[in-house]
Amino acid sequence: DKLYVDYTGVRVHEGDHMVYMYSPELISAQEELRQAKKTAAGLSPETPAGRTAEATLDAARERLRLWGLTPEQIATAEQGEYSDHITIYAPVGGTVIERNGREGMYVETGTRIYTLADLDQMWVQFDAYESDIPWLRYGQHVEFTTEAYQGETFEGMIVFIDPFLDPKTRTAKVRVNFSNADGKLKPEM
Repeated sequence: DKLYVDYTGVRVHEGDHMVYMYSPELISAQEELRQAKKTAAGLSPETPAGRTAEATLDAARERLRLWGLTPEQIATAEQGEYSDHITIYAPVGGTVIERNGREGMYVETGTRIYTLADLDQMWVQFDAYESDIPWLRYGQHVEFTTEAYQGETFEGMIVFIDPFLDPKTRTAKVRVNFSNADGKLKPEM
């Protein structure tokens, strides 16, 4: 029904509201939770039937959690306050790098609406000439520059050296992880 984040590139924080959607299955899942709670409350947890009822209650809570409900929303549902709409919150912080959903769109379980990426930690890939490979090692700290920020040096650490050379260029790929907390460097730079 509503997309709160309507374009790519938006930075979101963990817990930010992302989507408000209608879900007819949500009512039956909430009723299942309420019934499981009512059953578990009437049985002793020491009996086999009580343990089964507790396991059913935990499974009903987990089902709602996997749908994206917060603990507060699940607690509200346990009290019998139902809703046929759900607000989905960002499970992690990051930048929206892909938006597949649109308002009014029908989604099924597993439909990807957004793709989030944490751009605070990134990696850059270099081509190392065959003659330079003996000077490189895993865990080595390196400095590099970019055309976008001339005169500024960035630091990172080698986390991968390709074991194969490109036969045409006689180079090996070297991946360097670095902190991008200030967001200066962008993917594909």
